Amino acid sequence: MPTPTEWRGARAKRPPLVLIILSVVLLALGTTGGGAMSLLTPAIRQYATERIFEARELHYLSGSRAYDAEVVSEIVFRVEAGLSFFHTHGEGVGIILLFGAIVVASVVPSRRVRGLLYWLLGLSFLFPIGYIAYGAFILLFGRDRGISLAELTLLVPFGAASILGLGGLLGALGFIFFANGHFRRMTRSRQAPRTLTTATPATFRGWWRPPTLLAASAALLIVLAEVGGASMARFKPEISAFVTARAEERAEVHGLVGSNDVDNEALDEIGVKHDSALRLFHLHAEGLGLMLFAGGLVIRTLVGPAWLRAVLYTLVGIGGFSFPFGYLVWAGLMPFVGLEPARRLAASFVLIPAGGALLVGLWLLAALLALMRIAQFRHRPLSVADVPLEAALRMPPLAVVVASLLLLLLAELGGGAMVKLKLELDRLHRGAVETRPQVHGLVGVRQIDGPVVDELLRRSDFAFRLFHLHAAGVALVIFAGGLMVRNFLGAGPLPSILQTMLAAGGFLYPFGYLAWSWLISTVGLEASKTLVEVFLWIPFGGAVLIAVGFLSLALLSRLLVALGHPREHR
Repeated sequence: MPTPTEWRGARAKRPPLVLIILSVVLLALGTTGGGAMSLLTPAIRQYATERIFEARELHYLSGSRAYDAEVVSEIVFRVEAGLSFFHTHGEGVGIILLFGAIVVASVVPSRRVRGLLYWLLGLSFLFPIGYIAYGAFILLFGRDRGISLAELTLLVPFGAASILGLGGLLGALGFIFFANGHFRRMTRSRQAPRTLTTATPATFRGWWRPPTLLAASAALLIVLAEVGGASMARFKPEISAFVTARAEERAEVHGLVGSNDVDNEALDEIGVKHDSALRLFHLHAEGLGLMLFAGGLVIRTLVGPAWLRAVLYTLVGIGGFSFPFGYLVWAGLMPFVGLEPARRLAASFVLIPAGGALLVGLWLLAALLALMRIAQFRHRPLSVADVPLEAALRMPPLAVVVASLLLLLLAELGGGAMVKLKLELDRLHRGAVETRPQVHGLVGVRQIDGPVVDELLRRSDFAFRLFHLHAAGVALVIFAGGLMVRNFLGAGPLPSILQTMLAAGGFLYPFGYLAWSWLISTVGLEASKTLVEVFLWIPFGGAVLIAVGFLSLALLSRLLVALGHPREHR
């Protein structure tokens, strides 16, 4: 079994270049998919509608305008959902692939086991592509057959490959560290000699730390994302009241006419869109914070010329950091200038230029890596003779790695269960609700109780989905945050406390959504939410927020010190 010193000394290793390329390509594809959804939604809807009407029999259109409109609307919604899932899963799986491959390369000593895990993680590249096929197959083969075909050919097998890869990596870690003590032999045979203080392209196969500015930007984005998410949940009534009041003060901007029946519908739409914009800021800030750090690792390690690194840092860094704030601009302007003007202003001044810069940077990086692969450059072409080994990336503590991988595995299993076991879960929740009529205010009349029960089931399903999303996102935050703490703050009591807060708080926080999903049917909607907030969300989410917040402050202070003493921090 390895000593703490041996583990803390382990340097992060580079996986095969092809896996890094697949990761960057997935990030670029996912980002491109998000841009296409935003800019081409009307064209996508029109194209899908035309294809549906061209294949009337395939989609069971009857010729009745009301019936057909409902069928077409549902099919178009599913096509758009496929594109949305491609966007989110493309970016998420891209980061999972990179971080997972780094762990495999760094800690698995057996070449055969590493190769197997590389294959399983690499095959997960095709999982997000399954959502593109999901939308296309629905149009080509009909809704039910298209969904089944996409699941059978892409989503299930390659989603299973991702789950097996993460599970196999966890199993390998357990075998290595708790069964036969291979880690000592691995650290002696695979690490660079202790006497070396510099490395050249011929002697180094690890990762270099990304620039402090990029790491600080990534940490700050993650902090703002978590603060935004917590504020949305805690101050939702106050935010809604503020938005409604500002909209009512500008009745002519929002088309309010003084009739409650008409105005309430318009105000509800403004409230929903405002809430959606804030949620998009939360999701994109967290995702792009992770993407900034991952992209910075790849650029710093594999791009040789300094000027080219500077170009990529600028495109990916400024584009990725600025993009989420477009949603805050949209939300902030919405009550004052109206829905469409706010959207146009946010898109014109923030979302399109920042998203365009990020896209160009990611595709340029992917092209450079592909050229390296074609030329069979297996190492980083450095523009200097030597690089200090102090700049080599080191692995975070074992507990952080295990917590991150286990939470990722549970998130993927939860996502699969959410789809495959939905009917069984709904049946269990329905039974629990109906056996507690007093808790849920049921009166024994089907017409009255039916909508109440359906709403509770919808909330339970929503909470389960949030577990899947937050478990995957927080797992990546744990790993990226652990890397940043280890490599920018070093070792010692304070970094150890931050690592513990990240690992323990981050691991337990998403289970609040799982607990909420199950408690809704037993103790009621509001009571379950209160219990989960008090015992899980606030303490453990707060621990993660404090840890990442302190990390971002430490990185920013380090930047200020470097600006004051530039020669000492070159």
